[in-house]
Amino acid sequence: LLNITLPLAAANELKANGFVRPRRFDNVAVLFCDVMHFTEYCDQLLPEQVINHVTGLIECFEEITLGHQMEKIKTIGDEFMASAGLLEPNPDPVGAAVECGLAMSRAAPRLAAGWQVRVGIDYGPVVAGIVGKQKYQFDLWGDTVNTAARMTRYGEPGVVVMTAATSSVIQGRFKLNRLGAFEVKGKGMVEIVTCC
Repeated sequence: LLNITLPLAAANELKANGFVRPRRFDNVAVLFCDVMHFTEYCDQLLPEQVINHVTGLIECFEEITLGHQMEKIKTIGDEFMASAGLLEPNPDPVGAAVECGLAMSRAAPRLAAGWQVRVGIDYGPVVAGIVGKQKYQFDLWGDTVNTAARMTRYGEPGVVVMTAATSSVIQGRFKLNRLGAFEVKGKGMVEIVTCC
């Protein structure tokens, strides 16, 4: 049960020591992927249909995440959160997150619900650990997490959105498009870039 609730490295540490030591990680790519028009979709279908379609989507995203050396962190409603370069080594966290996000964008419309998704990523330091006693929750905190979540708001289907600072890590390896500077909550004006 721990192995399917927590990332494998965290579950192993918990089993060995009885706790997981909170840590700061410096070079982590965080990805958020959310379903467009999900609330309207939920209002129109039977609960069984919604759960069936969401299950198919999440299972598909879990496979894609593993295939790109990333770790699923959690789902929050219709949002899927993953990371690269956290508990498991990844030599190219940002590249992995971009490729993972693009794969998610291609896969989602092919599933039964035909959803379109938006993907945002950011790269930098995070704090990670387990909270809760009755129900364990492995989670990440910090500006990198907040920024990745906010990047989804600027996205459209088929692209991955990131800050210009994050895009500099993959310069010359992907097709990048500068959208310009936007007001991002908690950060002020931020130069935003898309990748397709």
